[in-house]
Amino acid sequence: MGIVTRTTRSVEETIALGRELAAGLAAGDLVLLCGPMGAGKTYLTKGIVAGLGGGAEDDVASPAYDIVHQFPGRETLHHYDLFRLQELSGDDVAWMMESLAEPGVHVVEWGGRIEPHLKRPFTRITIGFGNEPEERVIEIAAP
Repeated sequence: MGIVTRTTRSVEETIALGRELAAGLAAGDLVLLCGPMGAGKTYLTKGIVAGLGGGAEDDVASPAYDIVHQFPGRETLHHYDLFRLQELSGDDVAWMMESLAEPGVHVVEWGGRIEPHLKRPFTRITIGFGNEPEERVIEIAAP
C-alpha cells in the first residue's frame, strides 16, 4: 500500500483535491475517509462528486441522518456518513456489505468504523488539522 501526503490550505484546495482524486476513480472503488469532526471529509467528497459529474459541490451535504446519498455521474457515487453509527451492529454490517456491492464508487465518511469488516481493497484517506486554521494534512493510502 503506497501512501501519499498532501497539504491543502483552504476549503477550496480540499475540494480541488477531491476533484483530482475523482479522475482516478472507477466503478467498484471504495474510499474510506477518516479524521476528526470538522477536518474536511465532506469537503473532499464535494470535490469527488463534482469530479465524477454527479453534481455541483453545493449539492453535496453530509448524509449524517440518511446514512447514504447517491449522485449519478460518470460513475454513480454512493456517499455514506457513519457518524451516527458509533458501533456497527451485525445488521448494520450486513446492510453496508450489501450496499457496497452496488455498482459505482463508494465514499464512506467515518470509514474506520466499517474497515475491520472489509474483505476487499480500499483507499484510506486520513484528514488531519495542520498548523494554520484552514490547513489540512491529507494522507492517501491506496492498495
